[in-house]
Amino acid sequence: MRAIAGLCVLLAVAALVYAGLIFHGQVPLSAGAWLLGGGLEQMGPLAFVLYSALLLVLAVGLWRRWPMARRIGVLAAAAGIVLAVPAISSAVMDSRSSAIAREGLQIIARVLLVYYLTQEPLKQWFAGQ
Repeated sequence: MRAIAGLCVLLAVAALVYAGLIFHGQVPLSAGAWLLGGGLEQMGPLAFVLYSALLLVLAVGLWRRWPMARRIGVLAAAAGIVLAVPAISSAVMDSRSSAIAREGLQIIARVLLVYYLTQEPLKQWFAGQ
C-alpha cells in the first residue's frame, strides 16, 4: 500500500509542476497529456491542480486505511483505463510505437492496480482498522 500511496504523491507532484509550467506559459497544454489523458489536459492548469488534489487525498486515504479510499482508487484506475482507450487506438492507427508503449503501460499498471485493490486480503486489511 505504501508503494501505491507513494506513486499517488509522485503523480500529484508531477501534476502540480505541469500546472505551474502551463500557467506560466512554459509548456503547451499537450505536454501533460500523458498524465491526465482523455483530452482533459485541454481544460488548462486547473485540471492538473484538481487531479493533483484528488491524488493527494487518495494517497492520504490509502495510507490511513480509509475503506472509501480503496473504492475510489478502483474507480479512478478504471476511469483511467477507459480514458486511455482512445489514445491507444489513435496510436495504433498512426503506428506510433512510443505512444502505444506509453499508453499500453498505463493500461497495464491500472489493471494491476484494480486487481490488487479488489483482492480479498486487502479488503479485509482495510476493514480491520
